[in-house]
This record gives sequence, C-alpha cells and structure tokens, in this order.
Amino acid sequence: MAKASETPILPDRITKVAARLATNAALGLPFFLIGVFGITAANLSDLSLIFLAILILGAAIVAIGFYGSVLTRPSPTLMPDEQIHQLRHPSMKPAMARIAMSVPFFLAAAYVIAFTYLPYVYPFAVFLAGLFLYLRGVIRYWINHHTIYYVTNRRVAHAYKFLWLDTTEIPVGSINAISETRNFIEMLTGRGSVLVASGISDRHTVRMQEIDDPGPVAQAIRAQIPDRRQPPG
Repeated sequence: MAKASETPILPDRITKVAARLATNAALGLPFFLIGVFGITAANLSDLSLIFLAILILGAAIVAIGFYGSVLTRPSPTLMPDEQIHQLRHPSMKPAMARIAMSVPFFLAAAYVIAFTYLPYVYPFAVFLAGLFLYLRGVIRYWINHHTIYYVTNRRVAHAYKFLWLDTTEIPVGSINAISETRNFIEMLTGRGSVLVASGISDRHTVRMQEIDDPGPVAQAIRAQIPDRRQPPG
C-alpha cells in the first residue's frame, strides 16, 4: 500500500524540477545570446572581454538555478497535534516585474551599439541599469521560490532554504502584535505583507512579505491567539 501511495510523487517531482530547470535556463539565455553575439561580431572585438564576462554571468545564473531547481523547498515539520491553517509562498509578481522592467534597457543598449556611433560608455551605462534590475528580479525569484510562510494552531513560522537554512517561528501564545500592510501597487495587484511580532528583535518577528491575498492569513493568526483577558473578579 505504501508503494502505491508514493507512485505519483516521483513523476510529479520530475515534472516540477524540469519546469524549474527550463525557467532558470530561460533566465540565463539572454546573457548567453548577448555574450555570443558580442564575441563573434567583428566590429565589437575590442569589447570581447566584456562580452565574455556577460557570457560567464549567464552560465552562473543557469548553474545557480540548476542547484535551486533540484533543491527541495522547505516544508513544515509538524507536531502530532498540530494543524496547518495557512500555507503561503511569496508572490512571483514583483520578481517578474523587475525582470520585465530590465528588457527596455537591454534593447536600448543593443540599439545604441548596433545603429549609432555614440561612445560605448553610453550603451554600457544603460546595460548596467538593466542588469541591476534583472539581477534583482532573478535573485528575488530564487528567494521567493524557496521561502514559505505557514500558520498552525500552535505557531506562526517563516522558513527559507537555498544557500542556507533559516527558520523563524513564534508560538501563538507569545504574539503581541499583528499588522497588515499594502502599498498602492500591492492593493491594485491583491498582494500585501503580514508582520507578526512577539518582541522587538528580528528573531522575534515573522514577516510574511509579498503574499497574495494577505487578509485570510492575518485573520487566521488572530483566530489562534488566546484571549488574555482576565475574568472579572
């Protein structure tokens, strides 16, 4: 019976890993294309070292993405009487938005190099601006993919597992502050953050950042907090 119940797990795992590998390969592909184009273009031979560095950057993105693709996400470890009420991952929308915002910079840099006679410092500066946005988006994608938040009948927890493992949890009986925040863009896109605290230090705080529909999460946390009011004497 155990083997029969475990049969669907392996194909599902392979499918998810393959999808993540394809995504991370796509994230590194633009730098491969830019690097190969710059190295092989005869009129850009004096910039070959820069394009080689871009090619290596693409390889690094794919390599780190491969590591993240085969690495399992963190999962809750529950006590026998513990039940999960909310389990969330950060939204990928902010990461993808940063990546999308970088595309016009890359296209502008390519246009200046290919169709104008401006000094290379100008397209290089535009390219660096796009690279900054792109890497911020890629790093946020990796972090969000390997981050989970969960609310149980006993605790509120945050877990991150990628280059290292980091977990923070607060027993529901120790919670003394809950706040829900949304900026203007988050209100338009249905996202927000929930902050739970039992003290003032980072180790006494769980930040559930950039999650979709944070209202039910905050409500689930409030429902678990015991009533500390003393009965009238």
